[in-house]
Amino acid sequence: MSDHKDRRSLPSLTGLVAGGLVVLGVGLFMFVHKGLLVVAGLGTFGPGILRELGWLRDQDEFQREAAHRAGYHAYLVGGFVALLAYAALEVWQTQLEASSEWVLLILVLLWLTWMFSSLMEFWGARRTASTVLLVFGSFWAVFAIATIISEAATTSPGDAALGVLASLGLIGPFFLLAWAAHRWPRATGVLLLVVSVVFLAMFNPGAGTQRWSTTLLTDALLIVPLAASGIALLREGVAGED
Repeated sequence: MSDHKDRRSLPSLTGLVAGGLVVLGVGLFMFVHKGLLVVAGLGTFGPGILRELGWLRDQDEFQREAAHRAGYHAYLVGGFVALLAYAALEVWQTQLEASSEWVLLILVLLWLTWMFSSLMEFWGARRTASTVLLVFGSFWAVFAIATIISEAATTSPGDAALGVLASLGLIGPFFLLAWAAHRWPRATGVLLLVVSVVFLAMFNPGAGTQRWSTTLLTDALLIVPLAASGIALLREGVAGED
């Protein structure tokens, strides 16, 4: 087991390349053209496809088993969400808009489920929660900075300052709780769930004029990492804090 832990402490070359493609694809999606999200898809699904075809042999038996388990978890969550979305569209078709964001929502949940399952298998709750919170905090920080810069020319200094404070209020919990996850896992888990509920109240379909698909996609990207990390840390148990 120690060999596995030592070998897993750093990402493989395949993981680095795949992660780079995901980051590049998300950046192109946000700032260039939404169709370029396909680049992130290459990083997300490409290595797995190559492994199943037998063209990439970079995993041992333990890693293969963990990857297959994570894939099954993603299948369960993605399939269930797709079924719910389809049923909702059929029942409330006059109230819910047809939008590509429904497809993106399912893809996001598939990817998040696979990522959490894989990282939990390799790193455990504390390191997984801390890493995920840092990654998503950084993602939202880049998004917030880009939004503030793009709107700077059309907003007053006061409004810009309020935008910065609001962004810090959303992003700050990611970084603060990423640090606390290693030292106080159970207490941090509780706080993560509390923050998740607060964000859910702030970003719910009835709270504004946003479309359901947009709001639910925001909820998935912002709340799921917090809630999943909180649940994982709570499962550490009292013994994990000693």
